[in-house]
Amino acid sequence: MDAADVRRGTVLLDSPHTMVGVRAAEVAEEVVTAAAGAMAPRVIVVAGSGFALRSWSEPLLVALRKFPLRLTIQSGLPTPESVALLARQMRAHRADVVVTVGGGSVMDAGKAAAALSITHDPTPESVVRACEEGARAEGVPPIIALPTTPGTGAEATPFATIWHRDQGRKLSLRGSALLPVTAVLDPDLLIGLPPAHFVSCLLDTLAQGLEGAWSIRADERSEWLGATAWELSADLLDRPHDRLGSAQRQAALLAGHLAGRAIAIAGTTVCHAMSYSLTLRHGLSHGHACGLTLGSVLRYNALVDDDCTDPRGAARVRGAITGVVRAAGLDSVEALARKVEELVRSPALPPAPDIRHDATRIATEALAYDRAGNNPRRVDVAALTRLLAGTAERDYAR
Repeated sequence: MDAADVRRGTVLLDSPHTMVGVRAAEVAEEVVTAAAGAMAPRVIVVAGSGFALRSWSEPLLVALRKFPLRLTIQSGLPTPESVALLARQMRAHRADVVVTVGGGSVMDAGKAAAALSITHDPTPESVVRACEEGARAEGVPPIIALPTTPGTGAEATPFATIWHRDQGRKLSLRGSALLPVTAVLDPDLLIGLPPAHFVSCLLDTLAQGLEGAWSIRADERSEWLGATAWELSADLLDRPHDRLGSAQRQAALLAGHLAGRAIAIAGTTVCHAMSYSLTLRHGLSHGHACGLTLGSVLRYNALVDDDCTDPRGAARVRGAITGVVRAAGLDSVEALARKVEELVRSPALPPAPDIRHDATRIATEALAYDRAGNNPRRVDVAALTRLLAGTAERDYAR
């Protein structure tokens, strides 16, 4: 399969089974029944706070009301407290199928809660413990994911991000049970998405595409997925993000999905590791936080040499980066980095904070995450501090 194939109509992929370019309301009954293996499964829908305001929400609920149904709302970032509450609601409803309808935070909350719903008394403490020990696989209700934002890739990954604000730390719950059985990529679900959210999610796609390609855990599949995500995104970078047609919305969803599949194989790297403090301490949305350092890290990793951490060698890393550059239709690493930085400066996004005074702390915290160890060029506090300071100086020089 090449990029031309994935642009066309409905494409069915395994793990998860993925439906592209269909109307979610029209396939909802089919995918729920298939996931449950029963005629009248009990369904819980986990949706975002803006769900009721979207034009497509009522037709979707009408389709799902054929089943015993409960609708729950997840607001904000998933925390141990919100995940435990949601897991208890799933237990109370005796949910056979979990349908997540929203952005990455909604899908992560629903995935994590489904995994915790099989425990006797889900509590915030048991959520934190599960993040340390991994999710159980047996008995977890199947998850169906309907992303309403492009780029997070949560519908394609076996992990969920949970934010522990008391500890000032990002947690990750991992396990095969968190991988949705079906992902429905309906471009109409992006209608009404604010431009700021779209641009932030597009930056997340670009970061995951590159990181999935250059990670020390990358393979031929993740390199192809990451490069193809960039190829599908290239046409979106210079468009007005408040006037996208169905074809562009579908391309954005599919690019984000493929980038999510890339990191499901290879993991993310140091851009994501630095993003967590930028979100927790500086309030940046996740995609904006990842994109803020992506151009600087791209330039840094492209110069990998004797400091390569990939046992396959520096040539493998440079080749993966070259593959993304070509997929994006560009001729140099610098051109790719500038594309990212132009998107970061989009007027749709809030101005980036001045992180120069906080660079050393952000760098130190980033190295505590295992994601940093996936980076193909050696990093330490001094190197990341320079990258963060350089990013801020370029931003403020304009």
